[in-house]
Amino acid sequence: MIRMLCLSTATAALLAFLAGAAPIDGLRFAGDDFTARLPWFYHGLPFEKPVKHDIYSFEVNGLELPPGSYSVAIVPKRPRSELAVGFDGRTFQNRPVHEGRAELANVAIRNRMLSFYVKADARAGTGPLESVWVYPSCSAFADVKNSAGRFAEYRRNIRAHQREILQKNNWSEFWAILNRKGFGKRQLREMFEQIVDWCKRRQVLDPNDLHYGAIYSQEDKYDFRDAAAAAVCFTYAWRDSGEEDYRRRALLARNYVYKGQHMDDPANKDRYGGFSQMVHGAWGSGMQRLRPDGKLPGVTGVETCICINLLVKTFELGLKPSPDDLRHLRAAGNWVLGSEFQPGSFRHHEGSTRDCQASNALAVMGLLRAYYALEAHGRKPPDEWLDAARRGLRHYLEGQEAIGCFPYNFAGIGRGQCFSEGNLPDHGMGFYHFMVACDTPAARAMPGVEDAMKRIARWWLVMSRVDRRAPMPTIDLDDREARGTLEFSAFTWCRFMAAASLIRIAERTDEKEPWRQLALRYMEHVRTKLWNVTDPDKAPVRRATRPDMTLCSWIQTAEWDGVLLREIEARLP
Repeated sequence: MIRMLCLSTATAALLAFLAGAAPIDGLRFAGDDFTARLPWFYHGLPFEKPVKHDIYSFEVNGLELPPGSYSVAIVPKRPRSELAVGFDGRTFQNRPVHEGRAELANVAIRNRMLSFYVKADARAGTGPLESVWVYPSCSAFADVKNSAGRFAEYRRNIRAHQREILQKNNWSEFWAILNRKGFGKRQLREMFEQIVDWCKRRQVLDPNDLHYGAIYSQEDKYDFRDAAAAAVCFTYAWRDSGEEDYRRRALLARNYVYKGQHMDDPANKDRYGGFSQMVHGAWGSGMQRLRPDGKLPGVTGVETCICINLLVKTFELGLKPSPDDLRHLRAAGNWVLGSEFQPGSFRHHEGSTRDCQASNALAVMGLLRAYYALEAHGRKPPDEWLDAARRGLRHYLEGQEAIGCFPYNFAGIGRGQCFSEGNLPDHGMGFYHFMVACDTPAARAMPGVEDAMKRIARWWLVMSRVDRRAPMPTIDLDDREARGTLEFSAFTWCRFMAAASLIRIAERTDEKEPWRQLALRYMEHVRTKLWNVTDPDKAPVRRATRPDMTLCSWIQTAEWDGVLLREIEARLP
């Protein structure tokens, strides 16, 4: 007889069952605990105005089940002869209901998540499902004990009722502002040029300074990522103006970036080729300086992959690489390859073993960008880079939930599952670099990519709000529930990453709007309410949405914002 157990023992029990040992336990989930109704536009309905629908999403994440095929029994609350079930939220198949349940055979669960949709009427305030059962495909439902056992880790709550624009009477105002005209390429270019002027004022031009070529940050640091982004900005300015001084500055900044790369000990596989960052600790609680002896802090995978992307961008813009540039790029790619600690999972930083979605997306992008850049310059990179990147892409895509959310840690409970400001920086970091990766030949035609793009765009849409402060109403990401002095969601950078991703989604999919307009509205908000026009000692773009945040160095970089501005501009009609 199959009994019910709490989830913590499910894995061992199922493995024993599959090995022919003692019977195992099934898993039963109360329908209302894991069923939600998503906003109408997740189901192919027009964006323009709210539309009532009878589609319900069932999803449970964090299942401690080994990859395999399972049987799923869906028990509706009301008697019925059939139940419409689907897996994409748009198409459904009528499944017969026998003995009070619809049974799905051989449902693949490879990512610790069960997710499907039903189209059915429901009682007011509750969903249409009584329960959902998961058990081995080689079992019969009759053998599952009718227990009240439930998944104990969490109850699904997507928090849609807390999102401002989904509340009654708010959508029409939001939609009108979203489609407002008058902000576009000219304003984006003006913002970029002001950032370039900032870079010029802050670049270290003393050849005797250890930080020669760096950008002296507003936060008292000389970071390698800042310099890499400045190198891209200077290269754009050189192309725009033809002024040789910008090319000289770009080369100085690019050369400084390599000072942050571990290149002294090829035998040290944990560090060789990886980049450091010039902050103390994980969150930058103090700034470091280059040491005269050349010793560097530990490697950060995030920093390494960001630097790869920005360095390659300088090549693509015409700042030709030297053989030494390509040597540094190969070493960085090899470090990323070696950071894969389990299939498709890459280290966030030296020694890390958490399955972080953002660092996985970054690593995939870093490998692909480095691979094709080396190939374009006649240096054959290892095919292992492509194999690892494909594993990472599949793993990253498998982690996306129905609302578009990627929990920070793969299948993690608590920092996912909902429309929450806590995921704004994670989604920006991960999905932007996923989009960059998808612009390469190895990833361009990967199945499921466009659906993932559309879902994340909708997640950002729901996370938007109307800021009614003077001088005019604007659309911003909703970070108002963020607390403390280091809440990443309040970084202005989050707006740039969202906009740069949305403009790529518009370019890649058949949904041009509302994504181009939403990207422009975020940038219009930054220019109107988060722009510095009075203090030349501070960057043109304010670091955060609130003045009490003074430590934003781990993410916010004005120079990087400048790079993203040009990407957005280039993708506008």
